[in-house]
Formats: sequence, C-alpha cells, structure tokens
Amino acid sequence: MLAKTIGTFAVIGALIASASSQAQEKLKIGTNTNGAPWSFHDQKTNTDQGISVELIAAIAKDAGFQIEFVPMTLAELIPALNSRKTDIIAANLLISAERKALVDFSDPIAPGGDGLAVPKSDNKAYRTLDNLKGLKVGTQAASPYGTIVEKSGLFPDLKIYPDGQTAMRAVTSGEINAGVVGANLAAYQIKLGNFPNVQLVKSWKPLFSSDDAFSVRKSDGDLLKKINTSLAKLKADGTLKAILSKYGFD
Repeated sequence: MLAKTIGTFAVIGALIASASSQAQEKLKIGTNTNGAPWSFHDQKTNTDQGISVELIAAIAKDAGFQIEFVPMTLAELIPALNSRKTDIIAANLLISAERKALVDFSDPIAPGGDGLAVPKSDNKAYRTLDNLKGLKVGTQAASPYGTIVEKSGLFPDLKIYPDGQTAMRAVTSGEINAGVVGANLAAYQIKLGNFPNVQLVKSWKPLFSSDDAFSVRKSDGDLLKKINTSLAKLKADGTLKAILSKYGFD
C-alpha cells in the first residue's frame, strides 16, 4: 500500500514538473506593428501577420515551444529583448554590425535593404545621396540606412519617421520629396495599392544591403540553435519559400 501511495505521488510530481516545464516554454515574440511584409498588425482581423510572424509560428511548432506576440515599434525591439520583456525578435530586422554587438542573429531568412521612394511624377534617375542635395528628404528611424543618411550631413532638415509607411505618406503629401525606406516594405505597400502616387526609383544604389533574420539575447545560445535547426527544415521542405511567395517575394 505504501509503495502504491509513493508511486502515485511520483506520478503526480512528474505531471506537475511536466506542466511547469511546458509553461516555461512559452516565449514572447517581439514584432514590429508597421514592418510589413515582415511583421505588422492587421487592424481588420486584430491579428499579427507577416513573413517573420508566420515563420516563427512554424518554427515554434517544429521546435515544440509556445509563443505570444508582443507588438511594438522597430526602435523598441532590441531594448525589449535585452530587458527580457521578449525572448525572440521576429520583425523587419536586418543584420548589421551595430546590431550584432547587441544581439545574436539566426541564419538569414531573405535579403533586404533600402530603396528610394519618390512621387510617380518624378522621373529623375537618382542613384546616390549626392543626387538628392537640395531636396526635402526623410528616412526611417532605427534603421541601418537611416543612420547612414543622418551621418552623411547632407540634409540639415532631414525628417526622421517612426516607420517606412509614415515616410511614404510624407512623400504622398509633399512633406518630403524623397524617402529612404525599406525596399521590401515599400514594394509590398505599393503592390497592395496603398500608395498609388509613389514609386521606387529603379536606378537607386542601396546604402545598406543585408539579410533579415530572427534575433535572441546573446545568452540564449540554446534557443538560437533550436531556431536555426527548425529554420533549416522549413527551408528544405519549401515552407519558407511558400511564405515568402505569399508576401510577394520571387
């Protein structure tokens, strides 16, 4: 009888430990509310969507952990991660040397960089920042290419916007003549028909080119391994390609 009772308690203890372990596996995912097509909050459905959002959900399923999305601005993503308000960043975060000093990145998801958004009526073949001298220029806060525009010193009245969509709206309204924004973001928004009077300049030479990827704290090497292992599977089985195609990547 005593042995049976001890065995029962052992089973109960194992179940409690298992439940506790499962609860610890729920990870908070930092996303950018205005980072389409990588991550964005859809007001109509009140859901988080985008390439990174769908991909991290697939990774979580494969790796066996639960997730909870925490939407925020691009500038808030890394501080929130390192202050342990989130555990993974799944957003439009390009790999850069400055960011690699603060967080660890996963294997690359897809290439990205900046583009130049101008009114459709502007047919000039802009290639570099020097070609924009004398114009009203804006860019995106907390972005590698935005930093390059700021450091150039060419635009004393440079406008800094919280996200690419806001910069594109400024182009539409005439507040600025040109916006240096995420090329993938701008192409996606134009494709959706959200900016019918804005175009991306085909002759523009990107200021910064890199890859978008997930990121974790530098102390979370085991988690990074899980992400990369699952990401490799999803690349091999065509899941990543299907998600990218859904959001306009060829």
